[in-house]
Amino acid sequence: MIPYYNPRPLSSGLIFINMATYRSFYSELTEDYPMGWNKEDFEAITSFTGKLKYATTHLPKIASGSGRVVFKVDDTKVIKIAKNKKGLAQNAVESEKFLQHYDVVARTFDNDEHYFKDIGPFWVEMELAHKTTKPRFKKLTGVSMDDLDRYLRWRRSLHKQTLSMGISAAVLDTMRNNEFVEKLERLISDYDMGVGDMGRVSTYGEVLRNGHPTIVLVDFGLTEQVYNDFYRVNV
Repeated sequence: MIPYYNPRPLSSGLIFINMATYRSFYSELTEDYPMGWNKEDFEAITSFTGKLKYATTHLPKIASGSGRVVFKVDDTKVIKIAKNKKGLAQNAVESEKFLQHYDVVARTFDNDEHYFKDIGPFWVEMELAHKTTKPRFKKLTGVSMDDLDRYLRWRRSLHKQTLSMGISAAVLDTMRNNEFVEKLERLISDYDMGVGDMGRVSTYGEVLRNGHPTIVLVDFGLTEQVYNDFYRVNV
């Protein structure tokens, strides 16, 4: 099956991850769905409402958006289940294997092998990231959420030649010399991601990377293509 979203060529300086080894290691250690969860029964369900009803019966719901519902599987992972075409398209992006080369995103461990309606997988399994706050975000990244939001919107308007806002020299200097922002911009550029939600603390979470607390994107399926195809119009 051809993925709904085809990424641009990878930029230099990315972290390479052997996904086969990573998935094997992960599965051996943490395949901990609760008693009563039957993967074959879950896979046999072919409707949005049916999938969500089954998950709700067996797993705690921890978040819900316009396109997907997030359920906690155990202390290491969550499963995101689409509830409409928007969710399928976002799952398609987040299950893209090349995205795992970017260490600024939460790890996606597994996904539905079938693309429903030729749009995307019903579900993706992802690394559980703990909720963060604006003060915690600034402490771990070195930039404030509000400044980052302002900067990314300024950059996007500049890119689209619709510049309608300014930005201070101090903020600009901070952003251009920050490693987290550099990695985030590379991801946004390579995947043509929208920046509207990048200034929301709920878009990020905290994980451990090599023993160090790290901020990562936990909701990164909304590319410009997904927005134009499934959000701009009434679908």
